[in-house]
Amino acid sequence: MELYNANPQRDKIEKLTISIKEAAQMLGISYNVMLTLVHRKDFPKILAGQRRILIPKEAFMRWVNEQACQNK
Repeated sequence: MELYNANPQRDKIEKLTISIKEAAQMLGISYNVMLTLVHRKDFPKILAGQRRILIPKEAFMRWVNEQACQNK
């Protein structure tokens, strides 16, 4: 017997963006430090409205790698 799934596509859709909180967790830094990074001009972000900031996953990973290479 199969359970009813009200939103079967939800499991298949991968998010293209992450939140500031998720990015901070991925880097192992505090939310406040992540906020400082997000407001840098070179940081990849999407402004959704006046207050919502979304971070594109792929651009974020490229940015992190670029920052790591610069510090070598």
